[in-house]
Amino acid sequence: MDYFAGIIGQERAISLLTKSMDNGNISHAYLFTGPAGVGKMQVAMAFAYSLIQRQDKQSGVYFSENMHPDLFIIEKLENRSLISKEQVTQELEPWLALKPYRAQRRVAIIRDAHLMSMEAANALLKTLEEPPDCALIILISDDDNLLETIVSRCQMVRFFPLAEKDIYDYLLTHGFNEEKAAWAAQLGQGSISRALPFAQEEGLEQIWDTVIAIITDLAQGRRGAIFELSEKIQKAPDLSIKVMETILRDALVVRNSRQQDILLAPEAPELQKLLQGKDQGKIMHALVEIDRLRAYYRRNINSALINTSIGYQLWEALQ
Repeated sequence: MDYFAGIIGQERAISLLTKSMDNGNISHAYLFTGPAGVGKMQVAMAFAYSLIQRQDKQSGVYFSENMHPDLFIIEKLENRSLISKEQVTQELEPWLALKPYRAQRRVAIIRDAHLMSMEAANALLKTLEEPPDCALIILISDDDNLLETIVSRCQMVRFFPLAEKDIYDYLLTHGFNEEKAAWAAQLGQGSISRALPFAQEEGLEQIWDTVIAIITDLAQGRRGAIFELSEKIQKAPDLSIKVMETILRDALVVRNSRQQDILLAPEAPELQKLLQGKDQGKIMHALVEIDRLRAYYRRNINSALINTSIGYQLWEALQ
């Protein structure tokens, strides 16, 4: 069975991994790095399945039940903001120390490795320095914040944003109509995980109106909008922030290219006109900071605090 079939837009990574399997040149550790929502976890699972299947012809039965004894997945616990040291030392290490049951290797996948605590990262480093003979570890990271010592002990496999057409086709095959798929694919900016909320959100028009009003108020110097932002976007903070980023990026596009026809949010012409008088450098800095703050939504941090911090970033950029 070809477990890579159906994975879109990551042919380079898939080719590298399949050649490694065909040549028998498998590294003890891989780092899959690139933007969120572009298929890193899918490829990691397909790689693990394919490798184990070559050694265990009955593996499909176990895969169908998500219980193959030679495959282990670590991810952030629902009630925790980071992957803990205990998950590495008390779960991963003892599991890797055992001999494979059915295959020739034990494959461990660490999802969202960028969310490891410093203690967890240092514990993992010891395993990577002296890996068990039969171990294969795959780290999946959205950010470039892993310890250099960890990165240096892994074979890096880079993943890239998906083509807009690939996202559009994906959304069509998952039941979205052409208009919604086209719009969401454009707003997704190369990521299926970014595009899906736009396609799925029924109240998206209201979110757009709310965000446009907030940015307009801030751009006009109404400081109270900083705190109103936190309350108004609380229902869908992550999606609201994506809309904010889209509008701010449009302001930079208009400023640099003067091409109105390539805007992602052409329905806000008055706001775009207002933003043209703002400092481009400040807006670019705000985009970087907002993207950094948005990542905290996945870490069980009080979203109201994140929202307010984002409000201050917008305020500073638009004055």
